[in-house]
Amino acid sequence: MHNKTSGANTDSATPNTERVVTREFVIVTFSGIFALIGFSSTLPLIPRYVEGELGGTKLEVGIAVGIFAISAVLARPFIGRMGDQRGRRFIIVAGCATTAISVAAHAMAASLPMLYVVRLVMGMTQGAFFVGTATLVNDLAPAHRRAQATSYFSVAIYSGMAFGPLLGETVQARAGFGWAFVAGGGALLVAAGVAMMLPARVPRRIDEIDMADTGDGFGDEIGDGAGPDVLAPPSRWSGLLHLGAIWPGAILFCGIVAFTALNSFMPLYVEEWDLGSAGPVFVVYGLAVLAVRLLGAKVPDRWGTKRATAFALAGQVVGLTVMGAYTTTIGLYGGALILAVGGSMLYPALLTAAVYQVPSHQRAKATSTFSMAFELSAGIAGPALGVAASIGGNRAAFFAAAFFAALGFPLLALWAGSKPHKLIPASA
Repeated sequence: MHNKTSGANTDSATPNTERVVTREFVIVTFSGIFALIGFSSTLPLIPRYVEGELGGTKLEVGIAVGIFAISAVLARPFIGRMGDQRGRRFIIVAGCATTAISVAAHAMAASLPMLYVVRLVMGMTQGAFFVGTATLVNDLAPAHRRAQATSYFSVAIYSGMAFGPLLGETVQARAGFGWAFVAGGGALLVAAGVAMMLPARVPRRIDEIDMADTGDGFGDEIGDGAGPDVLAPPSRWSGLLHLGAIWPGAILFCGIVAFTALNSFMPLYVEEWDLGSAGPVFVVYGLAVLAVRLLGAKVPDRWGTKRATAFALAGQVVGLTVMGAYTTTIGLYGGALILAVGGSMLYPALLTAAVYQVPSHQRAKATSTFSMAFELSAGIAGPALGVAASIGGNRAAFFAAAFFAALGFPLLALWAGSKPHKLIPASA
């Protein structure tokens, strides 16, 4: 392999910069804000729509929330391969546009079977945005600051998750469920338009050039129009799963059951115990996670995978237990804050481990494999939490989610024991 770091043209194409916040980073962040507003606007709507409008049971609430995971898990590996082949921008824009249609189509679901079909269609499309943006953020960041970049990108994720449910509840209260779903779809269309401003491809970082064999100084394309010289050889991306991302994905699965509990049963929980509205709880939770990730953006990189993940799992176990044990406003918001502080480190710590030492032309596949945990959590844990809630009330769903989070500890220990080189060490 020839030296790719010499020559004027290569130097200009591969700037050696430590910057995390770049023009492309700002664009993908603003796109993410609107995408998450649209996606999360449905979170408080689905449980109420199923119980109130369609006459469903608590188990059917869990199924409606989690059924999209069936199609999402099947589609996610192909999305990862597409992200490495067609580019990051392509799957971001296409994912937002098609998810906008499926979110708006919730308004036409007049029965549970129809709603299940719409949710299945949404499952096939919604993962593209998450895979594309998560991969692109890691593409843009210096290798030793990827957790920091992921934490900064949380401005998009948790700003959207803070205000999306509020948007859904507000529109639903004033105009009904139909217009609330349409509003969510509109926000996703805005996200697709913003993502169109991303360039066709971004320069490969100088600290990654030697990991690839293309020699042009550029990384994977993030849109149409790049030549075949920037595409990975078929043998590099033909597999659908990246085995190195399975361990961190399994631990993420255990931890993010907490989000399934919040999304599925917290709106019903606050109504059952007369604790007000779910929207403000989502706002407090989202802003708390956002604050911790911004102020402590460098912590996961400094602590390393094992310590940061253990801290995150502990916060989720304690927070969920407090929310279920104390059926008061203080218990609700206090538990949500503990959950936010702990869980704020889970995704950055594990995502950076999933792409640790992974070359850019395989990174979307690794991200896709890792993020399948989101769909598996909704698909498996959603019905499981529904069973727990049907037996012990909505608060039992929080206890069940805390149990899932606790399962992450033995998995973390097994991973650290069997694959210690795959965990990012703590920095000095």
